[in-house]
Amino acid sequence: MNRRIEVEAVSSMSSLPDTASENEPDAPGGRLGWPMTLAILAVCLAVVASGWWVAQVVFKEPELERPSPEDAAAFVLGAADRVARSDSYALSFTRLRDGRPVGEGSASYDAARNPEFELSFTYADGPEVYHYDLGDGVPITTAGHGLQIPEEPSAADRYLCSAAFGSAKLYEIAESSTDLDLVAREELDTETGGRIALRYEGTFTAWVGGYDPEAGVNTLESVEGAPFTLWLSPDGDPLRLVYGAPDGLEELYEYESPPA
Repeated sequence: MNRRIEVEAVSSMSSLPDTASENEPDAPGGRLGWPMTLAILAVCLAVVASGWWVAQVVFKEPELERPSPEDAAAFVLGAADRVARSDSYALSFTRLRDGRPVGEGSASYDAARNPEFELSFTYADGPEVYHYDLGDGVPITTAGHGLQIPEEPSAADRYLCSAAFGSAKLYEIAESSTDLDLVAREELDTETGGRIALRYEGTFTAWVGGYDPEAGVNTLESVEGAPFTLWLSPDGDPLRLVYGAPDGLEELYEYESPPA
């Protein structure tokens, strides 16, 4: 952030009564004529402007450089921050168990919309569940039998009913993967055509959200040692994520529109 020094120039001058007689000449160094006054004022304003510009140059803080893609942890963390700071995003994902699709969902966030955040997930053998954030931090879930607004939100409620969902997996990778590495630069086929992508691989601790229809509550479980493949654009936009777990769980994320 740039630091600024603001200088206020006083343009109005006090008027004093003229006590000199009509024939009395001005004393040396006395009142200046208007041309000279205007000239001095112009010089003063120039000095003020010059001083302000110099202050800007002296106190201007350099912009933070984007991490190198080879610095895998920092680059993935930058991608997570990019999504977290964006005014809008959209993604879709599919969940599989032992290679069989067990559900699919989508999430979207728009700071100018109400609700700001919506996550929907349809289970292959269960209900269609919706999670919302109205912008006031209150988690709302509905699964076909009215709205559920918990008095004391659980970690699962906060995870699934928040715009932070869009950047969660990226943060999980950046913060928990000890073998994260850039392994290739390649072209990735997407719905909008081929895109140059940076492919990262490793293992991480994933948090997997869900819904228990019998108890009527959101769930959240930790999966350690989950292998993943993550594709980012050279500018740091998330494009695709695939990860799995030892128990046969797999998820595929498609980031439909890069954050602004």
